[in-house]
Amino acid sequence: MHGLRAFEYGIHAVDSLYTGEDVAAIHLVVEAGRVAIVDTGNNESLAPVQAALAALGLGAEAVDYVLLTHIHLDHAGGAGAFMQAFPNARLVVHPRGARHMIDPSRLVEGATAVYGTDEMNRLYGEILPVDKARVVEAPDGTVIEFGGRRLRTLDTPGHARHHLCFRDEKTGHIFTGDAF
Repeated sequence: MHGLRAFEYGIHAVDSLYTGEDVAAIHLVVEAGRVAIVDTGNNESLAPVQAALAALGLGAEAVDYVLLTHIHLDHAGGAGAFMQAFPNARLVVHPRGARHMIDPSRLVEGATAVYGTDEMNRLYGEILPVDKARVVEAPDGTVIEFGGRRLRTLDTPGHARHHLCFRDEKTGHIFTGDAF
């Protein structure tokens, strides 16, 4: 998968480069020149996503949403950096995870207790907060619409109590994060 991989229906996978090549993907859903990004990886994942957008002829202003399947740092550690890079975007997250994206201090504290300071810094860097005004708390059944396309949230608490899947109503595809 290294780099950008195009699928049908405007769905693209971008290698997040999390802990190495071809380990984890970030998805871009493109419709009528508008973009929703599914998951962020860590801060270092921003550069390949920006390169993928450029390869698709899209700029930062085209990104309407950053959707988080859950707030574990391998999926959401870059959320703050992504939101800074995409100033028009809104962050969509499970209601149980929203407060941790707005103030990530407890999330960072918990992850640092698991990984240690050096490994935490190596894996994730600085976890940036997201402005509360840009956060969309999305319980089960929330519809996210961009470019005429609709993605519906599915509350899927098996992997984490704050886990969402996103069902693409155009194609039936489901972005599962770690719930698959």
